[in-house]
Amino acid sequence: MPGKRWAEPVLTGRDTQIAAIGAALADIASTGTAIVLRGDPGTGKSALLRVAEARARRTGLRVLRMTGAEAESGLAFAALHQVLWPLLGDTRALPAGQRYALERALGVRDGTPPEGFAVAGAALALLAHTAAHRPVVVLLDDLQWADPSSADVFRYVRRRLAPLPVLVIGATRCAGAADRTESEPVLVQGEDGSAEHLPDRVLDLGPLDEQQAAQLLRTLHPCLPERARRRVLRAAGGNPLALRELPARMRCPAADRPALPQDARTAAPDAAQRDGAPEKNQGGADDPPSGDDCDPEIADLFDELPLGERLGRLYEDRVRALPDSARRVLLVAALGGTFAQHVTVLRGIAERAAAMPWAEVREHIETSGLAHADPVTGRLTFRHPLVRGCLTHLAAPAERRAAHRLLADALPLDSPRRTMHRASAALGTDDELAALLHAEADGVAARGGEAEAAGMMARAAGLSADPAVRAARLVTAAAMAARGGRLRLAVRLVTAAEAEAPVGGPEPAALYAFVVAYTRLQLDGDPGPAVDLLPGALESSETGGGDGIDGAGGSDGADGLSVSVSSSAARGQRAALLEPMLFLLIVVAVHTGDERAWAAAERHAADASELVALCWRAWAGPFDTGYDVPRRLREAVAALPADQETAAAWLLLWTATAVDAIGEHDALWSRFARRHAYATDAFIDIVRAHDDFLHGRWDASLAVSRRGAETSAAAGYAFNELLFLYNAGQVLAARGDRAGLAALKAALGAPPAGRRLRFVTERLRGLEVLCALGHGRTEEAWRLARHLVPAGAVPPRTPWFHLSLLDWVQAAAGSGRRAEARRLVRAVRAAGTAQASAQHAFLVTAAEALAADDQDDQEVQRRYEAVYAFPDAEGRPFPLARVRLAHAVWLRSRSRYEPAATHCRSALSTFTRLGATPWAEQAARELALLPAPAGPRPPLTERHPLLSAQESRIAELVAQGLTNRQVGERLGLSPRTVGTHLYKIFPKLGITTRAAMARALEETRPTAREAAPWPAPPAR
Repeated sequence: MPGKRWAEPVLTGRDTQIAAIGAALADIASTGTAIVLRGDPGTGKSALLRVAEARARRTGLRVLRMTGAEAESGLAFAALHQVLWPLLGDTRALPAGQRYALERALGVRDGTPPEGFAVAGAALALLAHTAAHRPVVVLLDDLQWADPSSADVFRYVRRRLAPLPVLVIGATRCAGAADRTESEPVLVQGEDGSAEHLPDRVLDLGPLDEQQAAQLLRTLHPCLPERARRRVLRAAGGNPLALRELPARMRCPAADRPALPQDARTAAPDAAQRDGAPEKNQGGADDPPSGDDCDPEIADLFDELPLGERLGRLYEDRVRALPDSARRVLLVAALGGTFAQHVTVLRGIAERAAAMPWAEVREHIETSGLAHADPVTGRLTFRHPLVRGCLTHLAAPAERRAAHRLLADALPLDSPRRTMHRASAALGTDDELAALLHAEADGVAARGGEAEAAGMMARAAGLSADPAVRAARLVTAAAMAARGGRLRLAVRLVTAAEAEAPVGGPEPAALYAFVVAYTRLQLDGDPGPAVDLLPGALESSETGGGDGIDGAGGSDGADGLSVSVSSSAARGQRAALLEPMLFLLIVVAVHTGDERAWAAAERHAADASELVALCWRAWAGPFDTGYDVPRRLREAVAALPADQETAAAWLLLWTATAVDAIGEHDALWSRFARRHAYATDAFIDIVRAHDDFLHGRWDASLAVSRRGAETSAAAGYAFNELLFLYNAGQVLAARGDRAGLAALKAALGAPPAGRRLRFVTERLRGLEVLCALGHGRTEEAWRLARHLVPAGAVPPRTPWFHLSLLDWVQAAAGSGRRAEARRLVRAVRAAGTAQASAQHAFLVTAAEALAADDQDDQEVQRRYEAVYAFPDAEGRPFPLARVRLAHAVWLRSRSRYEPAATHCRSALSTFTRLGATPWAEQAARELALLPAPAGPRPPLTERHPLLSAQESRIAELVAQGLTNRQVGERLGLSPRTVGTHLYKIFPKLGITTRAAMARALEETRPTAREAAPWPAPPAR
């Protein structure tokens, strides 16, 4: 019996996907992973999940399932509830904090709402505890309908699967389907290919090819006439569900009888078969007897409608053929989510509302083939999710409202779902119900379900009779949507609030201003609304104006229930908004240089918390002897409460960004290590990518930046996209990629609002200076650099200037303007820039070395030695290598060849490791100008595993930057012979340039070793 229950459906054309699932199941004990099955409706996603479940259960693995439903997509943590409900008895094994957080989020415990990431961390801990006893397979079907809060948790869990014996397999429709108002795939976030955001493998399910489609159709409908077969194949377009259902559609059923013959219930499919798996014992019973019975409009139907709609139409005849009582019960099941699919619930509803006994209702439903009751689980299972959509689409508004009333009556009085169904059943306004729904929305938001709460609050607004109250609730809903990451919904809600608001604009004014400023900055890259609205909102908050819904127009509901809030509550709301508004205003001030933003932030920072004032000081200065931001930052990070993701942590992270100290605070990073929402991920990745660039982790920086830009573009976050592109531009410029930088410049200049971001435009010019310097074009670099700063002065309101300081100085000095370089460096030192952070101090020290008077040998040497003695100078490899190269040039001019060669080789090694090819070529050319050291022929170098002994010797010397002639002199070979060897060495190492030699040698050795020009010969 168990073997029969977990039999696999036989699928056509899905061998690749089945093999991938099998391999993941086989490896589950050694590594956790995630797979997403992505395709249009009817392509076999659910059937593949059934394959995975059957194999997992047969091998003794623990299986947890979730099926998303549109009816539950607005309920916070509803999808997570399905996954973890079987494990809630094991929560006693979790630490108390995690257990309480999880139980509160799932609604089984009252108490203080959990912190932002606490639910995700608790869910992962519970899965890890369960998997320690038996590997776990989590199957997530119809992920496009998962509620946003659960989606965040699933993404968080995915990123941490590797050490756990857990396999997550999700199924979702292709991005762009009109199933979600704001499409953000649950596991496939942004289509970006990121190991941080994407699962380990995405399996796309396309249509079957012609041969596979014909084979499946023969299997499903062996008696289908040839003419009908050709029409079905053409109309189905390779979609397995269409191949299964179209032949039944081709029979024209009478209006008073089911679309399927009576014996179809013997073949009623379960969820495993719904996407194209052949049914057992079908035998072609529903095939039309001849081609003459075919529906003449079938091809037109499938040519004209979108895929989801046209597949949904396949079930329309069956739905219409149902008796009213059976159709009403099925509609209740479609609208009620998992609760309404319990047979006991449906039986009770049928007994109260149906005109026929439950047994007859059930018989009609199962005879239609639209759904069937599973005797083991006691739940009603739809033939396909599209059946639910078809039921809802065909129902009249009055029928849907009646179904929601039945559901509300069936639910417990204290259930949040009851209030939601009552709201869906309401017609017109109802202030009492609006107040109840408002309270439910607040509760859902407090449990971390901001995105879901936004929909509930918006519905509460629709039920409100007073326009001012409607506007206030719409603004509150917009704020919830913004905090939940649904920015487009927030924009629509703000627009609705503006239409409802009386003269003077929507209230609460401060909240309205913040939502507009935040959404416009993120979605459009437009800082204008922040500059225009936030200063006034801050003034209003300070004077106590704009209490928002305090009084809400002075009206009470029809039942006398006032929706006003107290003045103390309004003051609390203003206080809660102060820090977020100032945080946003500082961000805008930094990126625009707008004096209005700087002035407003300066005016109010002192009145906010100590951390806001610290953040302001970090970005605005002054950088004098009293500047102690780094020390105060360390103290504030140490004082953060453990295991909490607080607003304070966000302020401190932005403060650390100001002083280029992101990587110095592990305690701060730990607050964000459990992040899971898109907004958190994006902000963290932006600052982390910048930190990676500063500290020489360029490949990681570029990969994260490119993926982040793609993710942000797909999600429509223009501001984040600009910042990710800028981070990518830093690496491209440092590597001398002129074509890549030109393409990036075009992308950065595309959004009109982007031109208002002074940070982006000026830093882009700085990157062009850096790129020109890499290619040795110092005059071109100077032409670009001289527009960045006024002569001999530090530009005001430009906290990013230090990032271009070294480039400006090198361009000036390299083009013969060393005096101008020294003037600027003296101004920078006098302005206290070196006080800001260790990074600032190092760049100033390096700039002083490059600008030093090259006729004063002692001064020059002292400046360079100061750079090398700087604490953790090696942790800033790129500017250090540039200093070493400049020092080598100066030393060669003084005929000090040995130290020049030492610095040159060090610079060449660093440039090669970073992939800064033009800089490496500069170092190689400089090294080639140095005379070869006198002495005996060097001993044999250690043989490289891919090369012969002679090739290894030559490769080592070329990696040091020697020319063919110099290598020949060292080894007693002619330059031509050296060239012949190099012709063989390059393809063996997979390189095409000499500059790539050192890096290739390092990467292709089996173990790393200390590089030495001529190691001692092996012992004999």
